[in-house]
Amino acid sequence: SVLTVACEQTEVLLFDPISSKHIKTLSEAHEDCVNNIRFLDNRLFATCSDDTTIALWDLRKLNTKVCTLHGHTSWVKNIEYDTNTRLLVTSGFDGNVIIWDTNRCTEDGCPHKKFFHTRFLMRMRLTPDCSKMLISTSSGYLLILHDLDLNKSLEVGSYPILRARRTTSSSDITSSGSSGPRAVGSPCHQHDSGPLSEKHMSRSSQREGGSPRNSLEVLTPEVPGERDRGNCITSLQLHPKGWATLLRCSSNTDDQE
Repeated sequence: SVLTVACEQTEVLLFDPISSKHIKTLSEAHEDCVNNIRFLDNRLFATCSDDTTIALWDLRKLNTKVCTLHGHTSWVKNIEYDTNTRLLVTSGFDGNVIIWDTNRCTEDGCPHKKFFHTRFLMRMRLTPDCSKMLISTSSGYLLILHDLDLNKSLEVGSYPILRARRTTSSSDITSSGSSGPRAVGSPCHQHDSGPLSEKHMSRSSQREGGSPRNSLEVLTPEVPGERDRGNCITSLQLHPKGWATLLRCSSNTDDQE
């Protein structure tokens, strides 16, 4: 019943989506640009900002925040929410994906822990059923965590890698399970700017059998005509049923999209 708008400045706007009537402006929702908004239920919503914080709001009392969440050290760009566990999931340019336990929120914030870290993180999304996490990077990789378990924090080298492969734009991301095509080459072998170290890639890629929880797949989406040029995956959107993903890529020289 409410449309919320994240603004480039510090504001959040609220509208009635039926009448288009402007309901309210949260003029100082944050101290910097507001990047994303996510509803947790029919009254609570979260906002994130370049001021490195996340704020929780209650539609019934918008004159003040429910609480402010501190944990990121750089711009916070994405908010996701797992309705099964009631865990809030955020990602920022500090490379961290952080889990917040909204079941135990107080005025001082929510208990939180770092779930995942990768260099050059740009965007993070959960599939609608919360079974996968997708992460895009500024170094052109798309990371997929399969059979997602948000209660288990991941450290470098502690997660098995299904494979690393190059995929064309027609690849279906939902069919990329452990029985899919073999790796055609590890992106971590190309240069040292990859999300994982080569020794972890080599060791984990040899695993066989079924996919355990939080198995990591590394994809290098192929942009037509751009095979020899690096690409930054600046945007990441998922189909409402998780059938496909839409990527927006920019060349490293910023002269093509």
